Amino acid sequence: MENKSLASIKKVTKSSNLMFKDIHESREIGLKISREIIGISSRSIRAAHRGEHKESQKLIDEGIKKLKSVKPKIIKHSSDMNSTFMLDGEKELCEAIFFISFTSNKSIPSKYIDSFSPSSLLKGMAEAASELRRSALDKIRDNEVLESEKYLKIMNEVVDVLESVDFPEGVTAGLRRTTDQLRSVVERTRGDITIALERKELERSINSLKEELNKKK
Repeated sequence: MENKSLASIKKVTKSSNLMFKDIHESREIGLKISREIIGISSRSIRAAHRGEHKESQKLIDEGIKKLKSVKPKIIKHSSDMNSTFMLDGEKELCEAIFFISFTSNKSIPSKYIDSFSPSSLLKGMAEAASELRRSALDKIRDNEVLESEKYLKIMNEVVDVLESVDFPEGVTAGLRRTTDQLRSVVERTRGDITIALERKELERSINSLKEELNKKK
């Protein structure tokens, strides 16, 4: 007579293997798509830096399409595997969305807000604000210091907004640490702009003095 308990464990193991196969396949697909989304988001930000906002938006739409295609597969197995890698892709995409908003002075479409987790949205916002440091420095190099102050203002406002979020790190997935990093970037950018403004004022004073001396000749 066949041992019923042995038959049962074989049945359970076979069933578990089938489920593991499905989980593994979903995870592999999720990892692949997440890496693709991160690459797309990076290209979108570079396009926005160049002022190519249509191209940037096109890439964002591509990233969202990919995210929507894989999310149901990941959610299905969210209790069986660590799916934080999808949050990395989400966050990078949110960074691109906020960055194009900051550089084009356009509002965030409400359809995007419903597509992401709150931690991905806010951490993406913080990293997009950090990315504005590069934009501010580019303006300084182009001798457009006053324009760089516009980016600093946005960065300051993002810090203020994020500091109003008062939930534990276990809920916000490390938002406080991201906010602290942004605050450091803001202070460095403020210092760079202050030095640039002082240099510009010194140049004006020197030029004014030269003009006065030339008049006395």
